[in-house]
Amino acid sequence: MQNIYFKSLNKKDLPAILAAVILGFLNHFLYDWMGGSPLAALFCPINESPWEHLKLLFFPFLFVTLGTAALCRFRDRRFFYCRFLGAVCGMAFTLVTFYTYTGIWGSHVLVLDLLIFFLSVVLSFSAARSFCRALKRIPSTNAIFTLWGAGVFFFFVFTCFPPGIPLFFPYE
Repeated sequence: MQNIYFKSLNKKDLPAILAAVILGFLNHFLYDWMGGSPLAALFCPINESPWEHLKLLFFPFLFVTLGTAALCRFRDRRFFYCRFLGAVCGMAFTLVTFYTYTGIWGSHVLVLDLLIFFLSVVLSFSAARSFCRALKRIPSTNAIFTLWGAGVFFFFVFTCFPPGIPLFFPYE
């Protein structure tokens, strides 16, 4: 029986998945490698909070999406919208599985965190491809790029001014 996460993937997605996973792993260390650079802080996790770790998926996924669009000359708004929805699904999966297993286990386990990250990347691409097949109506180009821009904006703002709720607290 075929795994649900791989059901709607295409072999053409594999290089993009690999690129997003590698960029995500590198992104985890980039802030420290750059000596705590404020610019790196906008794109990379600056602490061990679940919110900051969503950057490991969001920004590599965004950059791979832009790179794919440039290389393949995609100009179809459906591609960008479905990729945005895929990113949201991957981030939701990350949070739900992280909080579920740490709530049951009582602490976090690095191997499980890495597995969740990998699965969230695969799920993001799988969901994006599924959305592209299923959606009949697509918002305007302006609305789609506003969604991506809002995601970037909220990551930037909440990095600089994190709200006082547990999602933004470093996990211990």
